[in-house]
Amino acid sequence: MLGVDEQLLALGFNKKGKLDVGVRNIFSEKSDAYILLKKYAWKMLSDLATRYPDEAQLSTETDKIKFYINGIWLFQFQFMWGSCYLTVTKRSKAINKYPGLLEVLNSSAGIIRKNNQDYYDIDLSKESLIIKSVELISNALNLFAIPNQVHTGAKESKRTYNMPETSLNQILYGPPGTGKTYHTVEASVKAAEPRFEWHSRKELKDKYDELVNDKRIRFVTFHQSYGYEEFVEGIKAKTTDDKAIEYVIENGVFQNVCDDAIKSGVNAPSEINPNGRVWKISLEGAHHNATKSYCLEHNLAAIGWGDSGDLNHALRNEYFDTLGKNDKGTLSYFNQDMNIGDLLVCINSKTSIEAVGVVIGEYQFVAEGLPTREDYCHQRQVRWLCKDISMDLKKLNDDTSFDLKTCTPLNRISVTNLLVNLAQENVLLDESQHAVVRKNYVLIIDEINRGNISKIFGELITLIEPSKRQGQPESIKLTLPYSGRLFSVPDNLYIIGTMNTADRSLALMDTALRRRFDFVEMMPDYGVLRDEKGLSYKIKSDGFEIDLALLLQTLNKRITALYDREHALGHAFLIPVVESIKKDEHQIALTELVKCFQNKIMPLFTEYFYEDWQKIRLVLGDNQKTVTTQLVQKNSVELESLFGDTEEVDVMDDDASEYTLVDTNSSLWLDPQTYIGIYNPNKLAN
Repeated sequence: MLGVDEQLLALGFNKKGKLDVGVRNIFSEKSDAYILLKKYAWKMLSDLATRYPDEAQLSTETDKIKFYINGIWLFQFQFMWGSCYLTVTKRSKAINKYPGLLEVLNSSAGIIRKNNQDYYDIDLSKESLIIKSVELISNALNLFAIPNQVHTGAKESKRTYNMPETSLNQILYGPPGTGKTYHTVEASVKAAEPRFEWHSRKELKDKYDELVNDKRIRFVTFHQSYGYEEFVEGIKAKTTDDKAIEYVIENGVFQNVCDDAIKSGVNAPSEINPNGRVWKISLEGAHHNATKSYCLEHNLAAIGWGDSGDLNHALRNEYFDTLGKNDKGTLSYFNQDMNIGDLLVCINSKTSIEAVGVVIGEYQFVAEGLPTREDYCHQRQVRWLCKDISMDLKKLNDDTSFDLKTCTPLNRISVTNLLVNLAQENVLLDESQHAVVRKNYVLIIDEINRGNISKIFGELITLIEPSKRQGQPESIKLTLPYSGRLFSVPDNLYIIGTMNTADRSLALMDTALRRRFDFVEMMPDYGVLRDEKGLSYKIKSDGFEIDLALLLQTLNKRITALYDREHALGHAFLIPVVESIKKDEHQIALTELVKCFQNKIMPLFTEYFYEDWQKIRLVLGDNQKTVTTQLVQKNSVELESLFGDTEEVDVMDDDASEYTLVDTNSSLWLDPQTYIGIYNPNKLAN
């Protein structure tokens, strides 16, 4: 049997330094340490080697096996004090790179080693603790989403990410150009329609477009100016018909999609506007009366003050001017603010209702009024959906009684919440109403790291936790600050974010957000730059071949060494080049490569390295090329010719240099050797 070190190398780990074969004695096939390692951690280690094929490393000593990613030590298995322990690092370099490790360190699974505060030791003999710890490490290192290469068709290849069950909250993160937004299409369709199967990208995109048109998938981009008012709810100024200014509460995209997700399980009549308002009306009082009976029977809503005249006219008469503020407000609500599709509830007490209707007609002035009340001239057509009920709305109305006005909006109650409560009370709004299957909804938040999370989510950050969602035993409702309505996030709403790690490191993300989201890393996929046989796509020009996969890999290895892996270049930058190669249009492919370097890659380099051109030269391999093939050329600066023969020049660096990027019109850009020299300078023609 192979030793434990040989088995791990066979999984795909790379050696870091020399391996101490003495470790085979401690982790022998029949040892408790080996059995525990195989039982609890082998799957995680296999996934680690698969996820990071070039960066995953190990080293061994007599009594321990240490694991690294790109030279950063993360954890080890060690036999000490008569037991086998999993030790996780507390060093800042590892935590900054993989902040998910904090979940392990903040758990109660282990203890900090007394003689070394950087070591967090977990006893493997405690089964429940090690299972949880391995799960947390797997999550921290994104081992639940291992990329696989899937080939479809003769010339098409694509990459899919095998995620476990779709998480309610997930963020796809990685360097620019790694397909984060591209993969949100797949992730959102899988969340919205888990049973949908597709066989081509076109089928998938068509389904995505269909779900977007049905408003089951929504898209929003965070930015520095985005706030709570746009995302949840805010107060907006509005000019009325009589040129006055009033302030109305307007729902944001998050509140709207939550309401629609909640309402999806309720079979409501099509006339209802799910984003409309709920109004309360008192038809000649809360008590039983002839006017109320007439309105409910004839699908009307009517109010008095008929002497005020037709409110469709801009000018108001003297009688209207004598009315009090509340009466004018009621008339304004009924005439101007109520809209077709809004819900109207008829009250029978200061907290309960006896009928629910939907507004189906515009305001009209009927001079003769009603048979029961001649002054009830202000009227609207209303389809009363249910009558003769008695339902208390005080709790739904934030424990508040109805306003005294004859007609007024119930801002604390949304259309969705009212419909859900009616359904829970088994109140049917339509004789043909039947049960419906609740649908999943998705909110995609692009560039989620660019927004101020505390400012945008506010107090609702708690509500997005799976256990706090509506429908769960530990669900929570909060009162919104502007409308005062009770609000909760349903458990059929999926939130998918994207994050560019070149903009902001994962370690700098809002801690509250990190705890509530699963993170799926999206790194450069070199398989996209290879054909179905696994051969790299190459640009053929002037007898030379530019290997795209090798070109991108070389650039990224140098970026990782000089900066970090979060600033690697994604494969998407080279997709237009690949498409041209597939069409056998190699000259166009070369032109696309030039455009990619000039307009995307070089500007990124100047941003990444703060115009440190010496490092940019190292990334491009210009330090290994002849001067005639260098994109960034280095020239010495003659200080005396610039500043004269003065002692003040002595304080400056004698080796001062200036760097020049070749002109965009230079033939060097179209020379294949320029790019071949990046990954293989030894093969440049003399």
